[in-house]
Amino acid sequence: MVKIRKSDHILEIAYSCVRWFLLVTTTYVYLNYYYSASQSLSLFWSMLAVAILYMATTEVALHFTPIASGFYRTVTRLGVFMDYFSFIAIIALTDGTHSPLLPIAYLVILHASLYWSFRGSMVATGMIIIGYCFIVDLVDGGFRIDDLPRHFFNFAFLLMFGFIGGILVARERKHFVEKGIFENLAKQDYLTGLYNHRSFQEHMREAISSKQPITLMMGDIDYFKQINDRYGHQAGDTVLREIGSLLETSIPSSQGRAFRYGGEEFAIIFYTDSQDKATELYHVFLDKLRAKVFEHGKDAFQVTMSFGAALRDRGQGKSELVAAADKLLYEAKTHGKNQLLWARTEGMK
Repeated sequence: MVKIRKSDHILEIAYSCVRWFLLVTTTYVYLNYYYSASQSLSLFWSMLAVAILYMATTEVALHFTPIASGFYRTVTRLGVFMDYFSFIAIIALTDGTHSPLLPIAYLVILHASLYWSFRGSMVATGMIIIGYCFIVDLVDGGFRIDDLPRHFFNFAFLLMFGFIGGILVARERKHFVEKGIFENLAKQDYLTGLYNHRSFQEHMREAISSKQPITLMMGDIDYFKQINDRYGHQAGDTVLREIGSLLETSIPSSQGRAFRYGGEEFAIIFYTDSQDKATELYHVFLDKLRAKVFEHGKDAFQVTMSFGAALRDRGQGKSELVAAADKLLYEAKTHGKNQLLWARTEGMK
């Protein structure tokens, strides 16, 4: 699956604007310079109606649906095929390969390369050349000797544009992927797959600066040193990895995010100032943890965790909020473990 970037979304909006411009100009050019009274307009109006319907649907996808949604991906990729068939129809209606709108072919190639890189660029180039030949045969009356130099250079420029453009887009895509890998290495914990301490600090700073309501929960694995001493560090790594996975699957990204704070300690930022809502999400994770049985050779064991949680007060800074949650975690660890403590509330088993 091709990942949709913000820059791709902006390009799609730009393509949509270009489509509306070409729709108006093509209609004007055709009706004023190429249409004759002996021709029927029924086919033209039908194609225009289909184009307007698709473009209106595209506007809905671009401005009112999430970028990651299936509807968005389907509509935007369908645009490449719609652009291609529209290009063939426009050229056929405006004097074939003599059409002043022939450069639209380059926009189709660029659009295909946006999603399918070099391969998409070359396939689109090939399809345009096939369509070009079809137009020559249907509209121009076949390949004439006098027109061969013009056709040759049109083919040559299409191939060069598709090839060079495809390479440039492929290089940009590779750079984007590599950049994403390095960013993930800098922000993610290699063992658990969760975001790391650095990312935690960044998320806290962003949430507080944007005045987003948040609740911070700090958690620590009980008796983790004994697990390492008895079963070995590989078993300890397995525990950390599984807890990271349980946190990741228990907390929807729209409602919070889990981090490996350091060692056997984890942090959870909930995007809410409701203690009940944060506790509800905590219990989703807790139920999964209680059902989890770890195996090491012939031995089997379970783990518990202690938590401290604090709702962010208005005006409270990042350091103060972390200190408050961490203090409650310490109290939970020293007063029985396997519990969650809230500020000014009793522990909840």
